[in-house]
Amino acid sequence: MKSVLVLLLILATAVFDSIQETPQQIVNKYNNYRTICNGLGYQNLSCKTDKKGTVAFQTTLSKYLENMGNEQRVIFDKVTLNEGNGYDKKTGVFTAPDEGVYKFSWTIMTKGGKYFISEIIHDGKKIARNYADGRGLTGYDMSTTNAIVKMKKGDKVWIRTYHNYGQYAFGEHWGNFSGNKL
Repeated sequence: MKSVLVLLLILATAVFDSIQETPQQIVNKYNNYRTICNGLGYQNLSCKTDKKGTVAFQTTLSKYLENMGNEQRVIFDKVTLNEGNGYDKKTGVFTAPDEGVYKFSWTIMTKGGKYFISEIIHDGKKIARNYADGRGLTGYDMSTTNAIVKMKKGDKVWIRTYHNYGQYAFGEHWGNFSGNKL
């Protein structure tokens, strides 16, 4: 609270004094005030919105998946967004174009009597699982899982079946895989 009052007094003084000052004096005062504000913990923010460096992708399953093999990669083949070109629709692998923290999400839908268990893999390491289980149901079961992953440039993430539990997943865009850099 004290720092806010100091900041307001400084700004009020700057406005009142600037009426009779030269442009160079105003710039010098501004630089001094900026130094004080930075010392109080305030950060300089740019007014520009830089879209460069945006990384985000959105994909869906257009095809039904049945009886997939042990730890078989799930390829979400319909790409609707691929900012940063990190997702490869042929392999189903996302490759981080930049170092950072990424959020991933994937959804699987299965039908009554079937199941589809999948997991997200980061450079060979299991991160999280998704369990869509329609056994004992006459309708459908849908499951979504999220994962936050710290990645280096060139690290890879993909979705695969958990063991051989990829019995049935709906296509027609019911399943999806997306990610973005935070």
